[in-house]
Amino acid sequence: MSTSEAYRRRWQRAAHRALGEFLQADLPAIAWTIATSGALVGDVDSLTSTPAEQRAAFEAWSQHLGAEVVPERTLSDGVIRLYAQFSWEGDRVRGAIRASIYPPMDDEVQL
Repeated sequence: MSTSEAYRRRWQRAAHRALGEFLQADLPAIAWTIATSGALVGDVDSLTSTPAEQRAAFEAWSQHLGAEVVPERTLSDGVIRLYAQFSWEGDRVRGAIRASIYPPMDDEVQL
């Protein structure tokens, strides 16, 4: 195993341990991904959550992790992007929390 591969595995193990600690908190469920760099990325569910629930989940996790929240962006299609970066236990594990809040869909198609 190369040195860089050994580092990647160590970083991923550290992220795995940190995620276990994160999930001890009584916070809304979000999807977590561990990157090869060991970064943790939390994505708020946009399919089964309302926009208010998405925003609440994003804010709860951002506050819990002491994340630095970037000002939200609204794209040309009306989608609101929320993003925050965090580091856990110093710089042992770094990561981000993301949310994409989609505008409501029309109930009827206008012809």
